[in-house]
Parts: sequence; C-alpha cells; structure tokens
Amino acid sequence: MDKNKTIIIILLVIIIVLVAVIGFTVLNPTNAKEPTKVKITSDKTQYEDKGKLSIQLTDLNKTPISKEIVNITITNKKGKVVVDDVVKTNSKGKANLDLNLKKGKYKVKVSYCGNENYTGNNTTQKLTIKEKVVKAEASQSDNNNDQRPSYYDKIHVEVDPVSGGSITDLSQLSQDEYAQYLGYSDAEEMERETERKRQESYEKYYK
Repeated sequence: MDKNKTIIIILLVIIIVLVAVIGFTVLNPTNAKEPTKVKITSDKTQYEDKGKLSIQLTDLNKTPISKEIVNITITNKKGKVVVDDVVKTNSKGKANLDLNLKKGKYKVKVSYCGNENYTGNNTTQKLTIKEKVVKAEASQSDNNNDQRPSYYDKIHVEVDPVSGGSITDLSQLSQDEYAQYLGYSDAEEMERETERKRQESYEKYYK
C-alpha cells in the first residue's frame, strides 16, 4: 500500500512539473526574430559636387523593411569620423544621404540595430571621392561661339570634317550681312563709302 502511495505521489509531482512547464511556455512564447540584410547601393567612386550615399534594408527574402532607422558612419584614411548620421527607410526599404566630402578615400559603415521583429545587420564599403570636374574647354568654346557674328554659320562651310578644313561662301549673305562682313554697320553705310571712294578716285584721275 505504501509503495502505491509513493508511485502516486511521484506521478503527481511529474504532472505538476509538466503543467508548470507548459503553462510557462504558453504565457511566455519565444518568437524568433527574422534576419535582415542592409546593403550600400550607391557607387564606390563619386565626385565632390554630387556625392550621395544610398542604402537598402530588406529581409533575407529581399522584402523591403520600411520606417526603420539606419546608422551611417564615414571615416577618412586617418580613421577620423567625418560623417555620423542616421536615415529612415522608405516604403521600398531605401534611404539616401547627401554627402559633402572633399577629394580622398573613405570607409563607410552602415548598421541597423534591429527591433522586436528583426535582427540587426551591418556592412562596410570603401568610398573614393574625386575632384569636381570643371568643363573649362567647353566654356571657352561657348564664349567663342557667343562672339561670332550671326551670319557665321552661313558663310563657314566645312569641306573636311576630319582636318577641320573649311571655305568661306558669301553667296548666302544678305546685303546687310555682307556689309558687316566687310566691316560696315549695314548696307547703306557700305554704299555711301563705296560712292565716296569712287568719287575720290574719279577726281584724282581727272585732275
């Protein structure tokens, strides 16, 4: 009889322990967080006047994660932090940060701390900033074009595009344009000067 009581007591203890474990599990469920991936999508080489860092945050199925804060840290070649900022992802999991960096080499670190549903993740990338390109030659060419007379294209005919050879064709000019080509303000002034020179020659010949 005592032996049976002992067995019953042991069974009761086991049942109580099992109920306690099951109850604890039900009341305190453990939800596994979903892994994430943050990546830098902008170019590794950029220019001083157009620098922009672009990132994207997704889960492992490439589903965008929106409205999350991502930290961005950029250090120069000496290890000094030159950018320490945060961005917030949009509906596509993307975010941008405008850069104002001087010419040089940098290291970019992008990190996401995670939340109750997602784990954190981080990535790094080297960044090279090149000097801003100044189109000096194009500007000079534009200035030269501005200084050309309006009839320039009419009289300048290219005969050899490779060597740049050209001829001057005056047949396409109006009377005023032809006068300007010869250095007069208009056709009327050219006629007056032509008549004056003709008169001077006549008088000189018959004197």
